Amino acid sequence: MQARWLPMVAMSWLFVACGDDPKDSENPDQTPNPATEKLNSFKKGSLSNGEDAKYWATKASAPNIYTLVNTASLISSGPSNGEETDPNCPVTTTESLTTRTKGGCTDKNGVEWVGSMEVKIGMSGTITYVYSGFGFSQTVTCDGKSAKSKLIYDGSLKTSATGTTQGFEALIVMDALEVDEQTCETTASVSAVDYKGTSSGASSEDQSEPTTWNGSGRIGYADTGVISVETQNEVTHSDTCASEAISGKTTLTTDGQRVEIQYDGATDCDPEATVTWSLNGAAQGELEGVSCSASSGPALAMWGVGLLGLLGLMRRRARS
Repeated sequence: MQARWLPMVAMSWLFVACGDDPKDSENPDQTPNPATEKLNSFKKGSLSNGEDAKYWATKASAPNIYTLVNTASLISSGPSNGEETDPNCPVTTTESLTTRTKGGCTDKNGVEWVGSMEVKIGMSGTITYVYSGFGFSQTVTCDGKSAKSKLIYDGSLKTSATGTTQGFEALIVMDALEVDEQTCETTASVSAVDYKGTSSGASSEDQSEPTTWNGSGRIGYADTGVISVETQNEVTHSDTCASEAISGKTTLTTDGQRVEIQYDGATDCDPEATVTWSLNGAAQGELEGVSCSASSGPALAMWGVGLLGLLGLMRRRARS
């Protein structure tokens, strides 16, 4: 079975490899985006202690946000559970380099699809995803009981590439309802991201090179609030240190509080993924468990493929 997004990824890198007209600068239609409004509705996040710092440090660095937002690029594959996808639901149409996917149906595996999604491949190699309440829900059975899980996206995601540098821009809202496969208890979560970032260094041909990450924006959750984040020259290289970034820093700010996370895997590569941190300019020592989601750089031709593990967890929990 081939996931629905693979042909789009392959086409995008065909244009990059062949060399497009440098004058091309497609401007996708600008649509109102709910991410800013959602982030503004959240309370301010807390950065008052080490527990807070660790919570946000594991979510808000550039490679971790890259991983988070790119789950959206796989949404049209659905919670397949190894089952063959339904070619008739959701309904997909393609016109030139634009693919539109529309829900409002239930596929042959019992997955209910809602909303719509548009993917546009630009002549300069960009891929723009626009989500309008697009996602799915599925009934989960647990020891004689049942509940519905769901995953729905609103907003947009744009990826680009120049040489070995990738850019990603995200204005995404995710509305999820997770079902415990043992008890059928549900956990609702709403999150939003407004972020621009880049990764450079590693290529699809050679991922042995270090990757340098930069980016800034806001990230937030309905239950824990919103913070501003900036990653500067975070370098990841699995050959040097597989458990943590080897250098660079991420700065977290909210409501007058400022936390700096310094990555030190080049000199202190620790299986516990330690970093040093400061709070409002005062050194606080080490934090454990602050790993990055991409110890090696993302392969240019594999945009989104590394997220299969994340969706796999969702799919296992959606088994009936």
